Amino acid sequence: MAGYTARAHGYGLVDWTADEVDAYASRLLRDHVPGRRWMPHRWSSCRECGESWPCPAATWAGQWSHGVTRPDQRF
Repeated sequence: MAGYTARAHGYGLVDWTADEVDAYASRLLRDHVPGRRWMPHRWSSCRECGESWPCPAATWAGQWSHGVTRPDQRF
């Protein structure tokens, strides 16, 4: 299978397969969650990294999962 070039949060550009990037994004979404019940306009932090919610890891993973950051796969 051909490599899949993407920008993965915390790694930069990677040559992973689409399935590997999907698995990484899924793991980030599982681990990076609000430290308490998140409500709009209320401050909260990520339970995993402690950054303001939504943290950069969760933001990237959510965008990847919804296809916002996913480049076209090259064959």
